[in-house]
Amino acid sequence: MLVWLGTLGFLPPPGAERVQGVSALLDYYRHTGSARATLPYAIDGVVYQLDDRHLQEQAGFVARAPRFALAHKYAAEEAVTTLQDIFVQVGRTGVLTPVARLEPVFVGGLNVSNATLHNEDEVRRKQLLIGDRVIVRRAGDVIPEVVGVVLDQRPADAREFRMPSQCPVCGSAVQRLPSEANWRCVGGLFCSAQRKRALWHFAHRRAHGHRRSGDVLVEQLVDGNLVHEPADLYRLDAATLQALPRMGEKSAANLLAAIDGSRHPSLERFLSRAGHPCGGRRGCPSAGTGLWGFRKVSAADWATLLEEKAATPAGERAPSQPG
Repeated sequence: MLVWLGTLGFLPPPGAERVQGVSALLDYYRHTGSARATLPYAIDGVVYQLDDRHLQEQAGFVARAPRFALAHKYAAEEAVTTLQDIFVQVGRTGVLTPVARLEPVFVGGLNVSNATLHNEDEVRRKQLLIGDRVIVRRAGDVIPEVVGVVLDQRPADAREFRMPSQCPVCGSAVQRLPSEANWRCVGGLFCSAQRKRALWHFAHRRAHGHRRSGDVLVEQLVDGNLVHEPADLYRLDAATLQALPRMGEKSAANLLAAIDGSRHPSLERFLSRAGHPCGGRRGCPSAGTGLWGFRKVSAADWATLLEEKAATPAGERAPSQPG
């Protein structure tokens, strides 16, 4: 198929081969891996694909990927650097996430200076102390990750990390439920960090359609006390928006038109933009399927919704619908 695509003017990847059997696939994987460092571009693995259109159609797709293709990844490149500090970020739902501040190190084709540590338990499990020499890689050659600590290089002044007892952004109390691994700020939308992330999620173009509502605009609206909750977006007017930096008359009019056009979403899009626990646009069911209804969703508690979603096979959930 790649050869055929080449005859149509496409540029198939050099080195592609047609092979049969598992042994031949693994031989190709090892051969390509041995030449990986000499390639004029970065790769993180190879892809095995059925070379027959009819077989591809029979195999079909899952939600995010075809069944007729399979990625075989190579081990991620690793490097050693110093864990200079651990700071805490506050997410959309109030989750406090410890983040490693690293001495910049070149790994997997990029300079890495920060890496998420996920939660306090992960920090303890990896025995990380501030000041440690740590092993860093880019998981899947994409996301920076602290793999572990080099214990025999631990400095005498290395110190333990402790989660704060107050939100580092708004000063509200933090709590950790017995069933969760995360600490959360209880400030809700009073917390500017949660408010910004919630508004960004609400106004994200896939969840809402506001293409102009990026990080910078959300920062301006929140820091200027113009928006405190998603409903405030529908109270904005042209004069208010035009007073913002780099927001002209046409941009303001386009944004207001996009906001006005989003007043009547489908149920799945509404639940998605509101951050409901039933999931994203494909996880949130649409009102027309009969599997769920707005009354059921609004009356159910979050734990029940999550349990029912987990018990529903992905193929039986409602497909995404335009909203």
